[in-house]
Amino acid sequence: MDKIDFTAPLGDRRERFFARSVGTKFGAGTKRNEGGETQIDLYDEIGYWGVNAKRFRESLRGAGDIVLRVNSPGGDVFDGIAMYNDLVAHDGNVRVEVTGIAASIASIIAMAGDEITIAPNAFFMVHNAWTIGLGNRHDFEELAGVLAKIDDALARTYVSRTSTGIRSIKQMMDDETWLTAKEAIEFGFADKEIKVADDGAKAKFDLSVFGSVPDALKWPSDDSFDPETERDWERLVMQDAGYSRSKVRALKRVLKASSDADDTTQDAGVDLSKLAAAARELATI
Repeated sequence: MDKIDFTAPLGDRRERFFARSVGTKFGAGTKRNEGGETQIDLYDEIGYWGVNAKRFRESLRGAGDIVLRVNSPGGDVFDGIAMYNDLVAHDGNVRVEVTGIAASIASIIAMAGDEITIAPNAFFMVHNAWTIGLGNRHDFEELAGVLAKIDDALARTYVSRTSTGIRSIKQMMDDETWLTAKEAIEFGFADKEIKVADDGAKAKFDLSVFGSVPDALKWPSDDSFDPETERDWERLVMQDAGYSRSKVRALKRVLKASSDADDTTQDAGVDLSKLAAAARELATI
């Protein structure tokens, strides 16, 4: 079956797989804590849309002992496997702290820890690999076989680190299983709970692409968010439309000018000619 690349760049902007997110961050290699360890914050998607394997590998060079803080919804399976393998091969102790979620391939990366800790309100999630296919029924039979091999490799990675057998792991993957901190420790995905310092990125992701997301992790519906301040409106447009702050403020300037315009040039209170000018301005910022 021919390979079709669905991740080719569209201009300079990269659309996220997890369409909405706030507080994403990847910082590594320069900050050392009091114990002399290098702290790496993995608070983003894995792969093309966020942190890829090449960038992650570069952060490990000369890092020594590592504290890897994870809050990620997952992403590209092969980038994640490469990141896992680089951590396993790293010449230094690796302590993983799951501070929010370690979902999908991010949970595989977490398995590379010599010690795996988890915040009391954090989650692990395991499921089967996804993909996009195109072709006839023979192509899809071949594709299903490849996915089965990937799932088996992921399951064996979990088994190598947890206290859970492979049949149970595969069933958990079939069911898209979300584990609380207590359950993660019970099944061996984590060693102990840890109190997480209230600093760094507060990453949050829209996880609606998954089927069994716990209520505590669901993105609030649009109807439940009522912006109260001017800054709230800026955040809303930046998140949903993907605009930068400068674009949002440019739009506000033109709309304000429209609202002050002569009534004879307005339609429903907006000067349409100036609104068109605003669209042109946004396209060039």
